[in-house]
Amino acid sequence: MPEPITQHGIKIAGENPMIILYRPGSDDIVVLVSMWTARYSPVGSGRALLIWADPDESGLGSDAPIGMYADNPELAEYVWEHFYRDYDRIRGRGIETGPPVPARFVEVSGGDRFHRISCVAATTTIELEWRDVLDYFQVTTRLTGFETSAVAGPCAAAEVRVNGVAARGEIHQPEGWFGSSAALAFAEIWREI
Repeated sequence: MPEPITQHGIKIAGENPMIILYRPGSDDIVVLVSMWTARYSPVGSGRALLIWADPDESGLGSDAPIGMYADNPELAEYVWEHFYRDYDRIRGRGIETGPPVPARFVEVSGGDRFHRISCVAATTTIELEWRDVLDYFQVTTRLTGFETSAVAGPCAAAEVRVNGVAARGEIHQPEGWFGSSAALAFAEIWREI
């Protein structure tokens, strides 16, 4: 007897690694990064970086990025409207106040040692680096009307550099379902429930 097959419509499929850096010794966020690589979405494929950095606490000053950077502007807007509508940690920081900034992205993977994504937009270069993957596991969640599945890789270290300057801040471990405030998320699928 054949096994039953269930098909579900999806809202996005791809990767969504993140980095949250905190002021040392506190729970105050100084940098928040959500990097989306869509292999499929209703608005096409592409990349969108949503980022907020506190100019003073991060040490980045006037170079502290706040906004969305994308090679597909529709994707950045789609991600913001569909997946961050109820996420208080990211809402209210001004990320969505301007149009997505056109950008190019380069990704380099060094296995479990590091994963790096560079975002180049006009005169700004933002480098995201996850280091020392601790483990890989599958996580499934049900949030705000969605079921999400991903292969998570919590990291022991991470860095955000803007125009060559490293942001100040530290990651937290353990934190959330990924176990670290810096985590890779591959094979990520969001579907409406």
